[in-house]
Amino acid sequence: MATGPEVPAPDTPRLGGLPEFALERFFDRFEFELPFQLGSSDPDTLSVSDLLRHADAGMQRRWETLELSYRTCAGDPELRASVAALYPGRSADDVVIATGGAEALLVAFAAAVMPGDVAVALTPAYQSLLELPRALGARLELVAVGEEGPERTWRFPFERLMASLAGHVRLLVLNTPHNPTGVAATPEQLRAIVARCEEKGIRIIGDEVYRGLEWDGPAAPSVTECSDRAVAIGVTSKVYGLAGLRIGWLVTGDAGLRRRAVAIKDYTTLCAAGPSEVLATIALRAHGSLLERTRARCRANFASLADFLAAHPELFTWRRPAATTISVAGIATPLLTRHGGEPERVFARWRERAGVLVIPGPIFGCPADRFRLGFGRADLPAALAALAAA
Repeated sequence: MATGPEVPAPDTPRLGGLPEFALERFFDRFEFELPFQLGSSDPDTLSVSDLLRHADAGMQRRWETLELSYRTCAGDPELRASVAALYPGRSADDVVIATGGAEALLVAFAAAVMPGDVAVALTPAYQSLLELPRALGARLELVAVGEEGPERTWRFPFERLMASLAGHVRLLVLNTPHNPTGVAATPEQLRAIVARCEEKGIRIIGDEVYRGLEWDGPAAPSVTECSDRAVAIGVTSKVYGLAGLRIGWLVTGDAGLRRRAVAIKDYTTLCAAGPSEVLATIALRAHGSLLERTRARCRANFASLADFLAAHPELFTWRRPAATTISVAGIATPLLTRHGGEPERVFARWRERAGVLVIPGPIFGCPADRFRLGFGRADLPAALAALAAA
């Protein structure tokens, strides 16, 4: 049976119908105490001075003369135009800027979901993709991204997903490229999914925050390129290494949904931070070079991981993902056996002896002996060496 993220204990506070966010509570305990973040999903970041080197004279002046006042709720027009340029066929009018992907998902679901709606979603999953529609009154039907074949490789569940898209479904929560497994729909699969949803009257909310980081084969189009009703979610954190800007967006050709999303923002952040909007515009205009920076880092780290695994097969198992800066790895049987078959003892040892943080699989709905492994940071070889020493 497919499962979601860890279920909170009965006495865990619920925030307006939402359980505590398991991943963020986990990060809050360990993220800033340990030197190696081997489970992080974002790549190495840039400093403000690094990013400003990509600014032309006009954007440099805009940065230096920026007034720290309220901004327009839908987002800065130049930033919206820069976002739209990433989505063929879309214009600045189709974009709503949000404070990070978290707000983009919140306002998208709040604008799209009605109580009693049936929604299909993938599992394992980033918790927001399941808990937000549930809190809004939707009933979820989960489709598992499973480990398949003799090598137990994670694969995109195209056939199972297509079979789930029946007439009673109102919403598809589609995450491709996928967090945490790193699988991705092919262009042909994505178009077939959208066509089925159009036929059945199903809206798609597509979490596409890793779009552009495909490793095997061509990238699929965005859902919003294929359907006016579909909603695409993007951010500056995963591809560009700019998580601290806290800039995300939703893109859709559905004017009614955009109006509802902006109205909901009046109750959340009202508007994004002006400095972040300007810096994000600079980043998106340098899309190609910043994307290649992340891709080059990941390609180098693939080689480091392969060398490490060849030298230490007793530690963990791993298959190169099809996309993203993350994947789900497993604790190798010899290591798990030495720790009494208890994965948390292994993770605790890595934290305490090596200063290495990985994300336990159950936080996403994965088996207990799995964990999320990130490979977008320059210190990955040092983190692997610390693991081996521990």
